[in-house]
Amino acid sequence: MEIYEPLYSKKVLILQKMAEELLFVNVNERIPKIGELAEKYQVGRGTIQTALKNLESVSCIKLDSRGHLGTFLRAKDVPCLLKYAGTSRVIGVMPLPYSKKYEGLASGFNSEFEKLDVNLNIAFMRGAKLRLEGVKEGRYDFALVSRYSALEAIKENKDLEIALAFGTNTYLSKHAVIFADAKNKKVKNGMKIGIDSFSTDQKTLTMAETKDLDVEYVDLNYMHLLQHLKAKSIDAAIWNTDEIDSEMYHTAPLSSELAKNKEEQITEAVCVIRKSNKKLEYLLNLLSINQVKETQRKVEEGKHIPKY
Repeated sequence: MEIYEPLYSKKVLILQKMAEELLFVNVNERIPKIGELAEKYQVGRGTIQTALKNLESVSCIKLDSRGHLGTFLRAKDVPCLLKYAGTSRVIGVMPLPYSKKYEGLASGFNSEFEKLDVNLNIAFMRGAKLRLEGVKEGRYDFALVSRYSALEAIKENKDLEIALAFGTNTYLSKHAVIFADAKNKKVKNGMKIGIDSFSTDQKTLTMAETKDLDVEYVDLNYMHLLQHLKAKSIDAAIWNTDEIDSEMYHTAPLSSELAKNKEEQITEAVCVIRKSNKKLEYLLNLLSINQVKETQRKVEEGKHIPKY
């Protein structure tokens, strides 16, 4: 049985609110009293009772009235409640899938959302700043960035929070300095250095690695840095090594202790949401981090075809 009502009618809005309320009630716990809910949402007791009966009729919940003891939630279908709570579709934004590690994360997320019967739409965008801006503006429900980028953004916007963290080396393995000329082994004064101002991680590492050096920064799209190195329009750039062929490019490890220290937080993938989005926070905590990481590992090893 489906529940049909004109969009945004009071009945539908209260139905959504009841689904939200019950998401946060554990099975075998007592639900809020009808009178409390009616007062909270400024509707009659009958409207609340009808909404609860409708949720029962579609098997979202099973209630057990125990008289003066109250009404208890005996069973709940989380995907069904999410649907009626208005969370049947989630939009996330991730880095451009140029590496197996990013493809693995996207595939892992897709698989976990399928288990919950929630439609996940993924947008891909370069630059953590741009992705996080999209979350702040409400265009995306969550953004996948490094822990470092997340913490920097949270310093400026307390409305953001980290909802999930995946552990070291889930965002990337490490960075290296890539040189246009094989003779160069370290960054020197007078060099032209590629930098992407929209990438918090790349810009931070670049500034740390070149601290106290007299270099010229050339602002470029992160995805075009390797092309500029090949064309020798820049002398060096810092890049993620996960998809770098060391035989094709002249690489050197980061030499600055400052850059190395900052890189520790840059290797971890985290999921950032708005603090006010409690439904999404609940949903994300239903995902298995271990399963996402396992899918990522299989994609990296070529044992799983990416799907996102």
